Amino acid sequence: MSVNTRKEPVVFQIGWNACIHCGACVAVCPQEAGFISPFDTIAVQTPCDIACMVCEDICPVTTITHVPLSQLQHAGAVV
Repeated sequence: MSVNTRKEPVVFQIGWNACIHCGACVAVCPQEAGFISPFDTIAVQTPCDIACMVCEDICPVTTITHVPLSQLQHAGAVV
């Protein structure tokens, strides 16, 4: 029996008023180098297929959240 352990892609959101731009999320992110926003944070509005959530765990101000990509697609959001 095969079990699918692949996580569902997510889209990260950052509370910009709380973000201190420390770069911790970028430092721990296993995504390719292009997964960085113009503000030196992880990319937002870009689906993350790894979905390891390490960036959420490392954020010192806990301002990184995520939404499953399928939820955004069902809501008609443009990603």
